[in-house]
Amino acid sequence: MDGGCSASSILRKIVAQRLLQDSSQLTELLWTYTHPAMPHRRISLFLCSCLTGRLTSTTEFYRSAPFTSQSMSAGSGTFNSSNSIQEQNRSPLQNSNKIEVFIHPSAQQRLYYESEYESGPLRFIQGPEVPTEQNGKEYKYPAIRVLLEYCDLIPSYYIRVTLTTIQQGDGRRYIHPNRFITPDEEEDLEVLRNDKSLFYPIKKERVDANRIMEFKRLVMITNKLNKLKEYTSLVSFETNEECPITVQRPRDTINEYQLHKSQLAFSLGQFIDANHFYSIQTIFSDVMEETKDGRSKDSRYTVKSTVASKLYDNFTQDGAIDSKKWKFVEDNGIDVWDIHTKQYYTTNVLTNARCQNNHLVIEARNNTNKGPEFTSARLRCKRAFLYGRLEIRAKLPDAKGTWSSFVLVPAERTYGSAMWPDNGQINFVSHVGREPTIIRSSVFIQSNNPRLGDIPFYTADVPDATKSFKTYTLIWSPDEIEMFVRMKDTDKDDRRIFLWEKNDRDWTFWPFDKPFHLEIALDVGGDVAGNQIDNHLFPQRLEIEYIHYEKTH
Repeated sequence: MDGGCSASSILRKIVAQRLLQDSSQLTELLWTYTHPAMPHRRISLFLCSCLTGRLTSTTEFYRSAPFTSQSMSAGSGTFNSSNSIQEQNRSPLQNSNKIEVFIHPSAQQRLYYESEYESGPLRFIQGPEVPTEQNGKEYKYPAIRVLLEYCDLIPSYYIRVTLTTIQQGDGRRYIHPNRFITPDEEEDLEVLRNDKSLFYPIKKERVDANRIMEFKRLVMITNKLNKLKEYTSLVSFETNEECPITVQRPRDTINEYQLHKSQLAFSLGQFIDANHFYSIQTIFSDVMEETKDGRSKDSRYTVKSTVASKLYDNFTQDGAIDSKKWKFVEDNGIDVWDIHTKQYYTTNVLTNARCQNNHLVIEARNNTNKGPEFTSARLRCKRAFLYGRLEIRAKLPDAKGTWSSFVLVPAERTYGSAMWPDNGQINFVSHVGREPTIIRSSVFIQSNNPRLGDIPFYTADVPDATKSFKTYTLIWSPDEIEMFVRMKDTDKDDRRIFLWEKNDRDWTFWPFDKPFHLEIALDVGGDVAGNQIDNHLFPQRLEIEYIHYEKTH
């Protein structure tokens, strides 16, 4: 080393300085010997990071951040070593709060998939619903406050923005596996990118008079479960090390690492060279949670529900579904239960759901656009039911790969720590095309559900279930649930498929004392329907002649 900067001299000075109580002097010494203009700065940084554990909260050792050839132009990450150390020491390195979060992202962010990003309007990470006002200016996206002294310095300071997991039980954070980008458009040309982070230069045109730097165009793209299967490890945010994933199934990975939640990490720093970023301070946003509609996971059920005393829908008006009675459940391809279905549910698309010839028609079709292989629909009755008699007269599709279901889901969370399975699910009718004559009925509760591998399905053999309309009946009282099928229209008695009794058991066996909504769906493929699909027989229809409900208790 030249200029008296031998490793031994650095080591002696650091050890001596570490005995001082004034940590700011230690910070200044470290900056002097780790400044990009100093020769052998990497060795200095390494020694400092090893010997000064007290500085980890304010001075992070640089993390490797390799760039692709497209993400950084020639020379854009290098430093002008002609600037003197004295000039650099005029920058505000000794201020304890160099950056702080001004606007946190909204606690709920709507799920956003690759297919939507490629074909639909851009959706950015949002701030709170009510914009924040400062000196007459409104802010509605995540934002930080920055000291103006960092603007337009040479070499440039940057704010690195990284999507991380929330802090784990062992104290670690990981780089979140969701894709995190900003559109490559003219206003973002100066933003540097790699596969983990975005780097924003601190310039006066980005930092306003309120010292606010707002991030208006951050995009978080959700990984589907089949994509998560490719991950065998996660990258530590603190050390950049690959850490093996300790569970096998993608759904377990999401639960183990709470991947439905994330945070934005904002780091102030400079590039040591074209491939390495030295962070001076890092702060974290509040936690974001990904949901289907930008609301909390349980909020789709927690809105106030009107409990019906009667419901009659004979679907006599051709055309669109009656929006006063029904709403579409949209998922854009999310495989909610890790059962690998191959359709996604559309909204207000007549080819997938309509009233036609006095029937409700839900139609699964081959998808000719990008995304999942099939399109279909899932409808939820807006009125909730609590006890009574529910009749559905329907004809079911017979192609291999189809799965028709009539289910009742809870209107709100009442029991346990999770909506499902703690609050129950009534599987009124479940039918798969590969077994065209079999009708299944069951309930899911905390003590028996697919997660436990204990699902007592009950079946009935209905030879013409896919050829003729059949009447399926649910009778629900405070003490029991019964499900029936009428084998022939001339029969006086229906055949019982399933009986579930309360027998004075607690909510883990009987959560069925609260209102439930009816959902009707036609799925394709996956673990339930099977992946032997009669593609040539599509489109396939689930047809319903009427739905009648009367409250009896």
